[in-house]
Amino acid sequence: MNHPAMLTRHQTGLSLVELMISLTIGLLLMTGITTLIVQQSNIRDELEKSSRQIENGRYAIQLLHDDIQLAGFFGEYAPPSVGTVYTTPDPCVITGNLGWSSSTVPVAIYGYAGVESDPTTCGLENYKPGTAILVLRRTSTDTLAAAAAVAGTTYLQVSRCNTATSAFVLGASGFTLQQKDCATLAPLRKYSVRIYFISSCDVCGTDTIPTLKMLEFADGVRTTYPLVEGIENIQYDFGIDNTADGSPDNYLASPAEADWQDVMSVRVNLLARNNEPTNGYVDNKSYQLGTLAIPAAADSYRRHAYSELVRAINPSGRRE
Repeated sequence: MNHPAMLTRHQTGLSLVELMISLTIGLLLMTGITTLIVQQSNIRDELEKSSRQIENGRYAIQLLHDDIQLAGFFGEYAPPSVGTVYTTPDPCVITGNLGWSSSTVPVAIYGYAGVESDPTTCGLENYKPGTAILVLRRTSTDTLAAAAAVAGTTYLQVSRCNTATSAFVLGASGFTLQQKDCATLAPLRKYSVRIYFISSCDVCGTDTIPTLKMLEFADGVRTTYPLVEGIENIQYDFGIDNTADGSPDNYLASPAEADWQDVMSVRVNLLARNNEPTNGYVDNKSYQLGTLAIPAAADSYRRHAYSELVRAINPSGRRE
């Protein structure tokens, strides 16, 4: 028989000290892992917020870029360089001749500098005070047969017949102008007036997200469309051609009434904001939108300013 002292002794449990050490190490590991997960989650959330803000800012610039380039597109009609009087009719009026006559044409681009209240007669949906408003006029790039005209919709029909007494018809009826053969009816193009503005909400009554919106007159009615969330401010500088060569000679945020017919380009300056605040962040930066300085908001939203110069191809191209 083996002596008792020679028997192998097996551990049958943990001492209190060992248990406490194990628990402490486990808690430290769990704390480190939890902290890492929370930090990674916060970083991912901030990246998503920034990505959405960048996407919204660039998308808003692109929308305005495309529409400014098409401003003043009237299909086959090019206003004569001599004898044409350009007018600045109320963009909210949807009846009457809308500024068109045998010798008058409305300006393609018009704007309102940022003011404290809605300067239009439309009643822009929750207009954000201090932000600028842009008005663009043009016709559709698609044509429609005269026989397919929809009642109540405003169209532009341009004559191509050299014996016609009228160069164009703008309205909802009376489309009798002809093509070059002086027999076939000329096609129609839908006429639209678009007003771009900043609203203090996307779905008003349920949120307070600043949003770029568009009020459009088309198909005989006015309709408001929310376009891009998170666009907090927008300002424009208008390139004025004083020498009639199609190129801007100077830029103005508030052109005189007589200068609107000479707008050949638009510099779009906008400020995009995250839709959600960032915990622990304070925006103490000021932003320059053209000639206007935007003071620091001192809140928890991250922002970024965007700017792009856009040529108005149709007005400038005609002058060139």
